[in-house]
Formats: sequence, C-alpha cells, structure tokens
Amino acid sequence: MSGLDAGDTAFPGEPSSAGVTRRRLLAGFGVLAGAAALVPLLERLTARRMDRVEVSRPALGTWVRVVARHGDPARASRGVERAFAAIRRVDEQMSIHRPESEVARVNAMAGRGPVAVAPAVVEVVSRACAAARRSGGIYDPTVLALMRLYGFYRSAGRYPTDRAIGDALGRTGWNLVTVDRTRGMVGLTREGMGLDLGSIGKGWAVDQAVAALEAEGIASGLVDVGGNVYGLGVPEDGADGWSVGVMHPVSGRVDRVFQLRDAALATSGNYNQGHLLGGVHVGHLMDAVRGRPSDGHLSASACARTGVEADELSTVAFLLGPGRMGDWPEGSGFHFIG
Repeated sequence: MSGLDAGDTAFPGEPSSAGVTRRRLLAGFGVLAGAAALVPLLERLTARRMDRVEVSRPALGTWVRVVARHGDPARASRGVERAFAAIRRVDEQMSIHRPESEVARVNAMAGRGPVAVAPAVVEVVSRACAAARRSGGIYDPTVLALMRLYGFYRSAGRYPTDRAIGDALGRTGWNLVTVDRTRGMVGLTREGMGLDLGSIGKGWAVDQAVAALEAEGIASGLVDVGGNVYGLGVPEDGADGWSVGVMHPVSGRVDRVFQLRDAALATSGNYNQGHLLGGVHVGHLMDAVRGRPSDGHLSASACARTGVEADELSTVAFLLGPGRMGDWPEGSGFHFIG
C-alpha cells in the first residue's frame, strides 16, 4: 500500500512522480484511461456534444480527470470544479506527506494519545481496520513503518534484515488503532506506528468527487483519480455504461473490459511502483503478516458499487488471491493477471 499522494500514476507529457505505476492498468473509453491517447477521443466527443466538459489536473500526487455531461455546459463546469474541490479536501485530511493533515497529526501522536479528526477520517480508518480484520491482517492500514523500511517515502540502502522486519512489524497492527466515533477521535497506541491510507484514500476521493457532481445535478460523468475510476450514469444515450478496460502490464493489450454504470473499478499491482533494494525488486503492496512485499500476481482488479470499496478490494484481492475473495461479496467483479 502506498501513500495517498505518493504518485500512483504517470502520464506522458504530464506532471508525475517516478514512472508509470499500478493503476495505469486501467483503460477508459476503450483506450488507456488517463493516458495521453484518451485526449483526442475526448476532444472529438466534446466537438460533437457541447454538453460534455472534461478537465485534467494534478492532485493527490497523481493525475485526475473529471468528465461531466449535462445540458447546461456552465452547470457541468461548476460540477467539475466542485469535484476537484472535494478531492483537495481529502488530500488535506489524509495525506501523510502534509504535516498539517489530520492523518499526519495522528501519526505524529502515535503512542501519546488520540487526535480529533473529521468524520471522513474516522470513517475511512474504520473501514480500513474492518477490512484488515476480515483479511486476517494481511491487509493493514498501519504499514507505514514497513513502507519506510523498504525505502518508500525515504531512502534505504539495503534489503532489510529479519530483525529489522520484526521491529517494523512490532509497530504495525490494525488492532492497535483506536477509533472513537462519538468523540471523533483516532489514535495509535504504540510509538513509531503510522497510518498509510494509500490503499483506500483515492477511492474515497473518487466517491467525494462523484457526490460533488451529483450535488450539482450531474447524472452522467466519469471520475478518474490515478486510475481509480467511477462511471456515473452512461457516457451517451443508449450506452450500457462507461467502457473501462484493464491493460495487461506485460503485453500492453486490454485484457478485460468492464462496463461501469454507477460503479467503480480499481487495479492494484507491484509491477511498476517499486524499486531495487539491495539488488531485490520491492513493490509497494505489503503483506502485513509476513512484513514483506507481496508478489503473487501481476495485478488484481476489483469492480464495486463505490470507489472506496473498489480501491480497498483491489488491494485485498492482490494480497489474498482469487481463491479467497468469495468472502467479499461487495465486489461485483474481480480480474487477476499473472
């Protein structure tokens, strides 16, 4: 699991961090979602139908696209701006790279006491801990110590020793998180712990952006936050939904196409968002039971009713594998590669 704004997607000719990453697997409108190849198609659609507004901007350490379709272009534009504002609020609340964010303050107070946070942070942390419990702890939102040990968010010179891994595992554990919904407080009971909501935060941001579109009366649109995609309504009259494809990370071909109609899709993989550490490639999706990067698949995709469910489920699916996803009925479709 990576940080919320650690740069999950890079797009040709656009602001990015280190390279293409796990969620560039997604392809929208029959071509790569978020990739430069999408732009000409969107421009042609805009030329045909002036009620479609599309804007792309950097946010959450990745590239975000919001599409709104409405009979009033001004209203569609307002909806797009409201969507980006909603995404900014999530970043301000949950980024581990903003020292003033609420999650960063929770991490800074680890072992010393809980912190008052927004209801959204309470909800996301609660959801992540519930998923960790259901997964048997292989998925865990408190993997920040492990992420840092393996050279994510700070430099590391060599592959960690078993002793160092054990020490980081001692500062990892969803059961060491305290959540007080009544008082709006979240805390970490052990010093040196840290929340990393990268496995769920972008999905939450997608849902907040979709809610902002709907609040403006938009019933047809698409939100793509670094490859976490939600299709609202349909892209045009008579369509079944927004066609979003999963790309094979080796061949580059579309491996499966999902039709998203009021549904979300997310993909997780270690094939690009990683680095060499002591001559060993380490990926960002951590097995919190073993304290080591998971590498059982090239990618795992999950389709669900909401963006937060799809984001969470894609990571869980990658960690658990296809044979253990029957206990996660909120996933309406899974797709594994490798």
